[in-house]
Amino acid sequence: MRWTGTIGGLALVAVLTAGCNDSDDGGEAAGDVPPPTGTSASASGSAPTAADLPMFCDLVTADELTAAVGAAVSTSTGPFDACEFDQEDPRALSGSLGATDVQAGGGYETYQSGTTAALDDPARHDLDGIGDAAYVDIGTIAGGENLQVAGGALVGHVVYTLNLAQGVGLSEDELVATSERLLRLMVEAAR
Repeated sequence: MRWTGTIGGLALVAVLTAGCNDSDDGGEAAGDVPPPTGTSASASGSAPTAADLPMFCDLVTADELTAAVGAAVSTSTGPFDACEFDQEDPRALSGSLGATDVQAGGGYETYQSGTTAALDDPARHDLDGIGDAAYVDIGTIAGGENLQVAGGALVGHVVYTLNLAQGVGLSEDELVATSERLLRLMVEAAR
């Protein structure tokens, strides 16, 4: 069984949760926040459209992902234009890199709560020096034995999303280190 279904499920939960909050959290109004690097806003100053968001399969190579993961990977474009990668062994680390505008969906904190909700008893790891803010949540899914990752890096009002799945017993420290390398790669590639 490939883990891309789990990854797609994590991405879907995060995207849907980010769009579920209509409250005004007192943050900056639309148009006050400049578009993130690597994207463009429309002439009216509105949020970028899906076509304006980074397409990571166009921005990073399989070789760059291989270096960040530490094993040979292949890539393909998946749902929501996420860049999915996997290895020959379907239990080995696989993942997806995407982007979502959180400006109209409750903001970064709402996005984070969505990734937390997708995991059983997740451990939060804030990552310094990546975009405007970055984090990963690490936990199991549906009582599983192996740790999985959901997180992202905030750049302007866009979150560069990261989801990782594995079935080979990688440790929390290994997943944090790999996540950090991947998020740095994404931010650099989208500049």
